[in-house]
Amino acid sequence: MNLIETQNFAENLAKKAGVFLLKNFGKSKIAVQKGKNDFATDADLASEKLIIREIKKAFPGDGILAEESLENFESQSRNWIIDPLDGTKNFHFGLPNWCISIALQENGESIIGVVFSPISGQLFSARKGGGAKLNGQKIHVSQTAKLDETMIVVEIPRRHTSGKRFAKDICSFTDSLNKVRRVRAFAAAAYDLCLVANGSVDGYLDFSRNTKIWDIAAGTLIVREAGGKVADVTLPNLKFPNISILASNKKLHSKFRELL
Repeated sequence: MNLIETQNFAENLAKKAGVFLLKNFGKSKIAVQKGKNDFATDADLASEKLIIREIKKAFPGDGILAEESLENFESQSRNWIIDPLDGTKNFHFGLPNWCISIALQENGESIIGVVFSPISGQLFSARKGGGAKLNGQKIHVSQTAKLDETMIVVEIPRRHTSGKRFAKDICSFTDSLNKVRRVRAFAAAAYDLCLVANGSVDGYLDFSRNTKIWDIAAGTLIVREAGGKVADVTLPNLKFPNISILASNKKLHSKFRELL
């Protein structure tokens, strides 16, 4: 199967998972309590099972890194990176900002990225060197160049960090509010990145220090193929397990980096 066919496979698989999740939207039950303020629902687990089953059938030699079955990951040169339901809390509480994220990586680099938002019907898709598309139409990042004219979407600071670190992150976050025009927070990193790729917002700033590779493996490729720039502000590259990223058009990247 060539890269275009593999991209089509990923798109169809994301939509298949989306059909399942829509049927269960607003009906999910907490299945796994992963931390004080973190959980997975029965819908997360079922969506992941569906996606893994189809990938194993079509690509039995590939590795699969999926959020809810992380302990089963065996790295290969080709790995599928899956978030079967990004925005779990939104989904569980009946909020519309959630999606499915599927990426294929080769030697640690994303070569296919698909993000599907079932509520809006938006299918974002990219392959390395092939550009980025929304429902089949090419998309591009914004051309905004002035910080005070920007709209950004953010992942807000979280209390899991130390007291001093959290206080500093809050200061950086609130300071950014005074330097940009508008701020939104949707709590679904994969979808947020696609909003940057589509030019709907000018940047994504991650103040959480808790983003995982499955949250952004697809979205970062989509941003780059749409002409944008992505950087991990905590490590030299997009490393597992915890990262904090910035995505924007190239004109704003250095200005946003100062905010983080």
